[in-house]
Amino acid sequence: MPTTPALVSALRELGDRPAVVADGRAISGIGLLLGVSPPGGLPRTLAQRVAAHAALPPSAARTAEQRLRHWAGVLGPPPIRHTVLHPATDLAVELALATLLAGGTVHCGDPRQDPEQQLVDLAASATTHLSLPSTLLWRLSRRPDLADHDLGALRLVLHVGPEPRQDDVYAAVDALGAVLAHVRAPHSHAEAADRRLRTAADAADAIAWKHAIGVTTEQVQAFGTHLDHAVLSALLLTLQQSGVLTDPGHGHTEAEILAAALVTPAQRPRVGRWLDALTRHGLITRHDDVHYGRPELTAAEVREAWRPAVETWNDGLGPVAALDRIRRGALRLPRLITGEEAPRPAAAPIRWTAARGYLGAALGALVRGLAETHDGPQPLRILELGQDDADSTVTRALATRPRPGADHHQLPDGGRYDLVVATVTGHPDTAVPELVDLLAPGGQLLLLAPTGEQLDLLITGDAEAGAGSPVSPAAPAFPVSSAAPAAPAAPAFPDFPALPAERWRAALTAAGCPTVLALPEDGHPMGLLGQRLLAARMP
Repeated sequence: MPTTPALVSALRELGDRPAVVADGRAISGIGLLLGVSPPGGLPRTLAQRVAAHAALPPSAARTAEQRLRHWAGVLGPPPIRHTVLHPATDLAVELALATLLAGGTVHCGDPRQDPEQQLVDLAASATTHLSLPSTLLWRLSRRPDLADHDLGALRLVLHVGPEPRQDDVYAAVDALGAVLAHVRAPHSHAEAADRRLRTAADAADAIAWKHAIGVTTEQVQAFGTHLDHAVLSALLLTLQQSGVLTDPGHGHTEAEILAAALVTPAQRPRVGRWLDALTRHGLITRHDDVHYGRPELTAAEVREAWRPAVETWNDGLGPVAALDRIRRGALRLPRLITGEEAPRPAAAPIRWTAARGYLGAALGALVRGLAETHDGPQPLRILELGQDDADSTVTRALATRPRPGADHHQLPDGGRYDLVVATVTGHPDTAVPELVDLLAPGGQLLLLAPTGEQLDLLITGDAEAGAGSPVSPAAPAFPVSSAAPAAPAAPAFPDFPALPAERWRAALTAAGCPTVLALPEDGHPMGLLGQRLLAARMP
């Protein structure tokens, strides 16, 4: 005696209750069996599959239901209100049919919809299960207004895409408070592109490792601590020599400090940044725009503060002259801020001197590797921003490529690019979207980003450039063979507190990049020098 397919039985059991909800219209289980077709791509495809399934012989229906039973088991027990934020792919249809088989309701969402509206709809439907592309999940989970939407009913999130980063998974779990299950999209173009990018990044790290030989985490951390203490001490001594900030009980406004120190108008932005840094690091305090100092430092104390920084730096971090430049600059500060001495050309931060070998080698290798794996019908369009030197990183990297096929630009021409290489000059929330807008679909971005505060720029930067202020002198090329890539330009250090690499990753993900890698990797001593190379890919 023939048996009724399980999916048909489940829809009959739903009866007049909603089976599919699309664009505010609910179709009951009986309605689906009677051929009622909701509007839209996924709802219509789902109705067609239900009709086709109902017409199958019992044996064929049981075979077709095997995968649906698997997904129904993943979804778990009812109640199930499953929002599917996918186009009408085979996987999306299977997940929807499995929901119906489990006695749940399918809410068909639009993955192209504004994320704010997606969150509104999830809250309004009291969604218990959510299926969506991994890239969309990372974007939704990082929205600053996420807490404004009641997603307390959400129990399970199925995200579809390449193998995720654990940091992304942990962040999404914390944000959504739901179980995450990853569904791999096998043999997809996106997966292949991710694999190429990860392979190129691994190869770049292997090539650049020699520039980190002998450098330890403890050494970099110790140098940073000693350098910052010496710089801040030199700044405070310069101001205290004018008779201010020497008494913790007697405060001064910024205007009084500038007047006492005879600071010229051109140098006032610099000294304003000194006060911010001294306050931020606890050498002085500020209450109601009044600054309070500490007992007066002596020149001998400041000289002694430089000694451990010099010893640590000279132990293989960089050339002696680089740190001497900062020490000499500190001695000139009293004459500089009063206008008795003309400003010297701005210099890159000293940590860049230690990091540039690794980052230059890694960047050149990444450009070369991505160019080699380009298999499109047209030449690889490359835009390199922030390099005025014709003998640039990209130029030298491409010169070693065995076969031609790259179209290299150093100024935007109004088109989109397969690869953009850039140093950062602004806040990630504004700079990153602008750079991503330059990418063609599937394009890749190599971004040199500041990830640590550089207090020495308070001494050697220009008047408008303080710790974290814009300065981007070009770094000279490597003193090695012509086959090696040139060092990239030193990154700009903007007017906001230093941001860790995770903030840059979040900005790239929010801008639509599903994959973001960082070189060096987290925990590497070279990553503590305040600059990271981020590699991101557009879908």
